[in-house]
Amino acid sequence: MESIKKYKIVHIISNLSLGGAQILLFDIMCKLKEYKDLELTLITIDSGEYIQKYNNAGIKVIDIGEKGLVNLKIYFKLKKILKSIKPDIVHTHLNKADFYGRIAAKRSNVPLIISTCHNYSTTHTGADINKKSFFDVIDNFVINYSKSSLIAISKLVKQYLINRNPAYEKITEVIYNGINPDKSKYKLSEGEMLKLRSENNIDSDDFVISVIGRLDKQKGHLLFLESVKETLHRNKKIKILLIGDGSLRDQIESFIKENDLGNQVIMKGFQPDSEPYIEISDLICVPSLWEGFGLVIIEGMIKKKIILASDVGGIPEIITDGFNGFMFESQNSKSLEDKLTYIIKHKDESVKLKENAMDTVKEKFDVKRNADLYYELYIEKLRKKFPEYNVFTCQQ
Repeated sequence: MESIKKYKIVHIISNLSLGGAQILLFDIMCKLKEYKDLELTLITIDSGEYIQKYNNAGIKVIDIGEKGLVNLKIYFKLKKILKSIKPDIVHTHLNKADFYGRIAAKRSNVPLIISTCHNYSTTHTGADINKKSFFDVIDNFVINYSKSSLIAISKLVKQYLINRNPAYEKITEVIYNGINPDKSKYKLSEGEMLKLRSENNIDSDDFVISVIGRLDKQKGHLLFLESVKETLHRNKKIKILLIGDGSLRDQIESFIKENDLGNQVIMKGFQPDSEPYIEISDLICVPSLWEGFGLVIIEGMIKKKIILASDVGGIPEIITDGFNGFMFESQNSKSLEDKLTYIIKHKDESVKLKENAMDTVKEKFDVKRNADLYYELYIEKLRKKFPEYNVFTCQQ
């Protein structure tokens, strides 16, 4: 019997903290692990809360434990590890990993380098696909130097890359984020959901809105709270859960206190598992100022939750307004408030919309299908690079 050649794939990510890229990568690697001809390793540069989750799933994680944006130790540690592993492919995720990972892989003679672009901004202050930042210029240089291939998580992200350099159209594939459709099954029983609500001072008949994500400018928490504060004052049966932590925590806490919203806005901080909070929610709101995709949207949709999201980035590639969710005009408080008022008024008429939401995820954003696309891309590029490779597809 002919033995199966193992292809070594090393993923490098900036950190394993809570975030869409980290969750996506976990689901993708869990599925890729099923291919017998792949040997997977994950390197995280700056630790993170998710390390144990990856380890528990049987994914080998190497944590180099280095902080800071300018830190040459990152390059030398990555190069040493890659020289030892001798991977066939290095696949990077997020800015710091893209920069150091590509250079270390190039200098370690790794045959193939791939990067997934998870957003359309290389800064934390804003995003415009028609403007090229200083960091974009650096990123372009490193892409060209390392001869990397690119994956965009939405068509909008691909357009952002093409705007930076038209030559990137030929080296960029669009592979959407995905989740496991099995997440449609609820973790909590009816009794457990009532208990979790009660523990958070939420009554069984309260309308619960969850905003899940880092507390930073991109995610739009302050705009959201400013937009809905009057609605909250008028309707005490609306409760808001803020799931996540970040640099704006103090500002958000001050806003809640100054506007007397403490009984209705509940800050839960970082939660390693947000599913139970999605399950006790009536609405998932994504008020992002910019968003490459919006993984939490499909996490809510698969559980038949109403989605209200800003019309930015890759979100319109997921939501058809009024069909499988709702969108409001980005940074328009009245648009957000009007849509929320409509949703609450017609919440009992949303059965078909929720069904459409679940069907959308199953048809377009199944992580198994998307992991297959990653695998097929790996195999295709290995074949082109090494025609002599005896590559077998779908060795599961």
